[in-house]
Amino acid sequence: MVKEEAALAQLKDIHLPYPVSVWYLAPGWYLLAILLLLAVVGWLYQIHKRYKYALPKKQALELLVTYKELFAKKEDAQVVSARVSELLRRVALVYYSRDRVASLHGGAWIEFLNQTSKNLDFNSVKGMLLDSPFKTAEKIDLKPLLILSEQWIEQRSVPCSS
Repeated sequence: MVKEEAALAQLKDIHLPYPVSVWYLAPGWYLLAILLLLAVVGWLYQIHKRYKYALPKKQALELLVTYKELFAKKEDAQVVSARVSELLRRVALVYYSRDRVASLHGGAWIEFLNQTSKNLDFNSVKGMLLDSPFKTAEKIDLKPLLILSEQWIEQRSVPCSS
């Protein structure tokens, strides 16, 4: 019995495992989580920016659809022509600086529309933009103007910040 007690005295207590740490994952997993979080935040920012930049374009295209419907119903080309011209100028003021757009009129306005478009020629509808709002006796087909205006508005991308 003495040997048993001596053997028991040599035994050590049970070793308990270390307590679980707050940082129980390997550092690589935390790095991966941070990168994933940054990617999601960047993706949400891009979606927000795209929505914000597309809003003026969307509203302008909705107005243009309203003008197309007005032209189809009443055939009032003078009023629709004036409104389309005004809409183009308003869109230009959103997407380009005021000092570049506000003073343009006549041929300079048409040239600006041509320069800021991709493969569009507003010279073919110059009379509809500049003269038609003031001619009340003529019957005018505004479909080319409406088509060019829609294409020009759809080409806009990032609004001007100034």
